[in-house]
Amino acid sequence: MHWLLDVHFGEDSCRVQDQNIQDNLNMARKIALNCIKIYKEKNGIKRTISKIMFDCLLECNEILSVMGQEN
Repeated sequence: MHWLLDVHFGEDSCRVQDQNIQDNLNMARKIALNCIKIYKEKNGIKRTISKIMFDCLLECNEILSVMGQEN
């Protein structure tokens, strides 16, 4: 999982000094990855994780569908 976090979120280059904030960001990143994995399995989607993340940046409704809240 560390490789996924580093490649998709740049976790190693994060410059946050506070350990509590680092832990919280790490947990949020893992939640995001798990939501994407569940979304891919549930819908049988073959797109890469980075493509799904990019689509979420472009379309607000895509974030809702990845999080399981169809509108």
